[in-house]
Amino acid sequence: MAAAAMAGSANAFWGTGHLLVSRSAQSILEANKSDALTQALEVLSYLKASEADLTKDEGDHAFTECATFADNIKGQGYKF
Repeated sequence: MAAAAMAGSANAFWGTGHLLVSRSAQSILEANKSDALTQALEVLSYLKASEADLTKDEGDHAFTECATFADNIKGQGYKF
């Protein structure tokens, strides 16, 4: 019973939960470490340029929306 309860909650964090946490992190970086956010966005721009088919969900908010990247590509055969 406990294992079933834990399995359900582990899957509940996908998508929305990751996006909420990453948006919160972006706000913190914007306020306190804007240079770190700029560097992170620069790194993400390389991935977007080289792997456009894998990053199509990122739109105009790459830092926030990349939080679901690993979840999105799991079903495509990629592993971490």
